[in-house]
Amino acid sequence: MLNRREFLGLGLLAFGVAVAPNKLNAVNFRETKPNIWKAKKVDAAVKEVFGSTSTVDGASKIKLKAPDIAENGAVVPVSFESELKATKIAVFQDANPESAVAVYSIPDNAVIDYALRIKLAKTGTVTVIAQADGKLYKVSKLVKVTIGGCGG
Repeated sequence: MLNRREFLGLGLLAFGVAVAPNKLNAVNFRETKPNIWKAKKVDAAVKEVFGSTSTVDGASKIKLKAPDIAENGAVVPVSFESELKATKIAVFQDANPESAVAVYSIPDNAVIDYALRIKLAKTGTVTVIAQADGKLYKVSKLVKVTIGGCGG
């Protein structure tokens, strides 16, 4: 028969094993592809990330949420979800000097449901591109910034 400490210890161990990732697939794109972060135009950043700028409309494949009007450009909430079997997803914007915001390597069978906050210096377009099935699916949304921005 287990005493209380042994029971709690085994329970904690089981919990740790259950929540531990079974496969870590992280790529540091800042080291492997530094030119992504230097690109001043969205097309240049897209080419650096995916090797091509040829995209198809992804409005039916990717659900992008961002405010129509952001009262504070320093913290603009952006989220996206998709049922695509994407291998890579990237977020871009055209309001700041550097176009790339984030690049994600998507593990097999992952649920694509991401949310982040980005800075926009001025009114601009937020773009999400997903690589799946040999295609680049693109969805964009214009966000009007009223105050704040990166410049204050």
